Amino acid sequence: MDELSKSLLKEILKLSMDKSKVLNAVRFRADRHEHLDLLDSLELGGYIEKRDDNYFPRLLTILELLDSATEAKRLLKKYEHIFHVLQKFYKEHPGEKINLNKLSEISDLPRKDINICLEYMVEAPIFGGRSTNLNDEKDATVTPGERILRFKNFRDVIEIMRPRNSKISSEMKINGSSIDQEEDHIGDFQFLLHTEIKKHALKLYNNGHLRDAVLTSIIAVFDIIREKTGLENDGDRLIGKAFSLEKPYLILSEIDSESGKNDQKGFMQIYRGSFQGIRNPKAHSLAHDLTKLKAAQYLVFASLLARRIDEATVIKREQN
Repeated sequence: MDELSKSLLKEILKLSMDKSKVLNAVRFRADRHEHLDLLDSLELGGYIEKRDDNYFPRLLTILELLDSATEAKRLLKKYEHIFHVLQKFYKEHPGEKINLNKLSEISDLPRKDINICLEYMVEAPIFGGRSTNLNDEKDATVTPGERILRFKNFRDVIEIMRPRNSKISSEMKINGSSIDQEEDHIGDFQFLLHTEIKKHALKLYNNGHLRDAVLTSIIAVFDIIREKTGLENDGDRLIGKAFSLEKPYLILSEIDSESGKNDQKGFMQIYRGSFQGIRNPKAHSLAHDLTKLKAAQYLVFASLLARRIDEATVIKREQN
């Protein structure tokens, strides 16, 4: 990575660590307007993320700046400590979730440090689940996944997340005809895919059948719902019955709490939206606007939906 890219990442990391304010991406980009293409390439490469018009550094930024930024070194040291605590917890309590207050206690780190670190760490593929709101002072939890046992340290976890062909330079252009370069930043994303998505959709994706890959990934999600619940419905009726607040077949969170109900209702809408906005249009027309990057993002999105089903509590009910 060139020095200009590193300089921008250092600024973003340092400013984002100031918890008294958020880093406004619109203002930041306006002040550095001569580097807009480079900022776009850093975002595309997975080094920074823009959410609600604010910039947030991602784990790859920490890895890239270890040799030059004190903030990155301090963060990684805390990540490593939390990683080993979670790894030990998984060995003793495989598949169980841990309350963040308990994690703070056994790691001997302040709860605010736990929150700051997990804000970044949850990107890593070592978790089997997490609360929707990690800032919940009472009920927030994370669930280490079995994959946490495959790594010796957290730095190795971040290394596998690095795009294989990631080349960020001040000469890169994202707009116009150069958008084809986005494919150089996809890298190996298979580790993000749910087993069923990988089984049914990845070959189609690799062979260039992007529409079929996306359509198949969403169909696979609904097949998983039917398999878990025993329901034979499809679309809106399937989702309504499977995630009903009154008589659910699948419980994504503890629906006795308000936050749990919001999680259940919110994801019910997401599943409905994936059927109406992705599966139906892709099934009814051969036309599409998919690029390899966009199709890969759809497959990862479908994998998240499938993962939430795997993590859900299954309620056995008599079929009507």
